[in-house]
Amino acid sequence: MQDTSIFNQKNDNWQTGQYPLFLGEPLALYDSINTPYPRLFDLYKLQKSMDWTEDEVNLEQSRMDLLNCSKNNYDIMVKTLAFQWELDSVASRTIAPLFAPFVTNSELWVMLSKQSEMENLHALTYSEIIRQCISDPQEVFKEVMRNDEVLNRSTTVLDCFDTLDRYGAMYKLGQIDRDSKELKSVVLRAFIALYCLEKIEFMSSFACTFALAEQNIFQGIAKLVQKIAQDEQVHVMMDEAVLEILFKDEEWKMLLHENRIAVYDIIKTVIDQELDWNRYLFSEGRSIVGLNKTLLDEWVLWNAQDLYQFLGLQNPNPRIEKNPLSWMDNWFDLNKTQNANQEMDNTNYRLNSVTDDAEDEIFDI
Repeated sequence: MQDTSIFNQKNDNWQTGQYPLFLGEPLALYDSINTPYPRLFDLYKLQKSMDWTEDEVNLEQSRMDLLNCSKNNYDIMVKTLAFQWELDSVASRTIAPLFAPFVTNSELWVMLSKQSEMENLHALTYSEIIRQCISDPQEVFKEVMRNDEVLNRSTTVLDCFDTLDRYGAMYKLGQIDRDSKELKSVVLRAFIALYCLEKIEFMSSFACTFALAEQNIFQGIAKLVQKIAQDEQVHVMMDEAVLEILFKDEEWKMLLHENRIAVYDIIKTVIDQELDWNRYLFSEGRSIVGLNKTLLDEWVLWNAQDLYQFLGLQNPNPRIEKNPLSWMDNWFDLNKTQNANQEMDNTNYRLNSVTDDAEDEIFDI
């Protein structure tokens, strides 16, 4: 049972240099001398090199755009911001805190801590966009808290995180053993839910923001969301790096096989919730120039099929052969989008620095 203090003097893994990612011996010293998984530390350093702040973009023109734009564009932006604000608020309080009881590797801990730090920045940024650009921020609070369409979009991921939270408390109280297959399954399902959040849900929401910005409105908002989107690309790389390590271990690979029905259900319900949201977003006469429900549905399935392939799962959805929103590449690459001088202060950030040199690997289950 788990009965050690925050500093676990019994941890002698420094002698072998072997620190399992999850549910090994609780940590004592931060160990950068023995690094069994340097890829995780490299991703931490990559994310750190991309640091930015929520106040580096002038939002005055975006505020004016929201005051003067059509009701259609206003409603689309408010509903999109409401969801993004909610999910990043969740992510900011979830990643490091909820996985913390189970993390037993220094590289993983510093990477997840940085990931959580960036989600805090993302949540703060959305809050600042709303504070500065929406004349009545209470409207967006109500959109989040009272609109079931917004709340229903995230229930699957939240359920997995809630379960992880409960099991974390049980584990810290010594009510469940770290060798428990049930506990490891909860950790695995929660991490796959996080992967779904960052690979499918966030990527879907960015499409609406950038499609509006393609009309030369809300440029300041889009510049900030662009930074968030690039961070999320790194977070997907982080998620995949962790899962790659886990599935090289036969025990975790077998757990994926044993949980395949639950994993399929998580992915399917996330996709279904996104498709339901697309139906809602384009209802009641709402539209976006250059984007429609069909294209957004295909964008969801486009991102999901990579996730299925990565996990070695059969994709039950129609295969999307071509990126339906290829213009999104211009927003994911910061070098391809010009700064609007009235909205963006030029800064010397490392641009175009997101690379993934990990070998593709499919895990058979």
